[in-house]
Order: sequence, then structure tokens, then C-alpha cells
Amino acid sequence: MQKEEKLKVVIIKTFKEIKPLFLISLMFYILALSIGIFIGYNKDIKINLTKLPFFKIFENNILTCLKTLLFGIISFGIGTTFYVIYNGITLGYILASVYNSYGWLPILRYILPHAIFEITGFLLFSSLGYYPLKVIYVISKNSMNQERHSYMYLRGILFLIFLATVLVACAAIIESLVSYYA
Repeated sequence: MQKEEKLKVVIIKTFKEIKPLFLISLMFYILALSIGIFIGYNKDIKINLTKLPFFKIFENNILTCLKTLLFGIISFGIGTTFYVIYNGITLGYILASVYNSYGWLPILRYILPHAIFEITGFLLFSSLGYYPLKVIYVISKNSMNQERHSYMYLRGILFLIFLATVLVACAAIIESLVSYYA
């Protein structure tokens, strides 16, 4: 098998491995988003647009993602769950409050263009925060040849971190250049 084919296999296997963890993160996020919308219902918020440079936005978002990942790893997912719920409730509250005050237009102009990339990147980091639970499960089932798979897992995890970082960077570019001027 050639190097490119091996990499494709690793990427496909990694996506299959991470899918249940991504769905767990997504489930918590949607639940928290719903709670935030409920809390923000009938609340008004004043929008004060502030132009921030790309690096400031990227730094804030990537630090949040890395905290989510690291606290998840050291707490076997509990820290990840906390960050996912907190971010979901916060976004839900903001969406509901902005909608109540200004309607759909600010959400469509200022939030949605970058939120798709940012949330996907955040959820990929969150999924990796649950990864220690997956490793423990696999080892307990003795279904993993540890030496053979550890290299594959590492490559897959590094690829997902790279992909999530690119998504967060794209979101920061859109937020700093497009969303502010929309």
C-alpha cells in the first residue's frame, strides 16, 4: 500500500472511530443550545459590534478548544462536557436575545457565516476530549493490537486536531473580515 493510500485509510478509520464521540458532543451541544434559547427567550440584548483582528479571535477560539480538549482528557470527558454545555447555553442565549431584539438579520449576517466552521471545529476538539473513554473501552475489550494501532490512532488524532484548527482559523477569518462588514 502506498503512503497516500495508507493516509486515506487512517483518515477514514479515524472518522469512523470519532463518529460516536462527535455525536455525543453534538447531542450535548444541541441540548445546551436549546436550554440557552429557552433562557434567552423574551430577553433583549444590545448589539455592540466590535471589530477584532483575526489573531485575537483565533487566539480566543483556539484556547477555548484546547481547554475543552485538555480538560476532557485529564477528566475523562467531564471537562469536555462542561465546556460543550457552557458554550451551547451561551450561544443559545445570544441567539434568542438577538432575535428578540433585532430579528433574524443580525444572526444571518454576523453569527451564522462563521458559526458553522467554529462550532464544527469546536465539536471536533470536544470529540477528542472524550477520546480517553474510547481508548479505555477498546483496551478493556482487548480488541486493539496496541502496538499496531497506537501509531494509527496518533496519526488520526493529529489529523483531526489539524482539521479542527483549520476550521477554527476559517471561522476567525470569516468573523474578522466578513461578518463584521456584512
